[in-house]
Amino acid sequence: MKTGDREVTITRTVKAPRALVFEAWSDPTHLEHWYGPDGFVTKTISMDFRIGGRWKFTMTGPDGTVFPNVVVYKEISPVERIVHDHGDREDQMMFEATITFVETDGGTLVTMRSIFPSKEARDLVVEKYGAIEGGNQTLARLDEYLNTRSNN
Repeated sequence: MKTGDREVTITRTVKAPRALVFEAWSDPTHLEHWYGPDGFVTKTISMDFRIGGRWKFTMTGPDGTVFPNVVVYKEISPVERIVHDHGDREDQMMFEATITFVETDGGTLVTMRSIFPSKEARDLVVEKYGAIEGGNQTLARLDEYLNTRSNN
């Protein structure tokens, strides 16, 4: 099935070893330092990092708006790949995300690929919420966070 008109794909080479980048995606003590676009604060409510497990968290925007989120893990291949459904509350899946981690000479190539249920759903998230810019900012924050950690 073709999904090109329902996808958003964002990549960045992060200057950190693949195992550390994967850890930053799988440990809430790391996630709260970098996950989300500029100006957003992520707070984990609970996290069960296993297939079928859930990460419940809020993202608070710069204007104080709180966005509830839930991730349900579908596939976990340590240091290589995470696949999950992402919703804005318990019962509503907004998209499926696949995050891959590929070792490179300069660090780790991180690819976030999100597939939405329809082109219209994808377009709404891209246009109304700035999903592409927000994804780029999120990966930039990850890179900065890991760079800061490795320099300490």
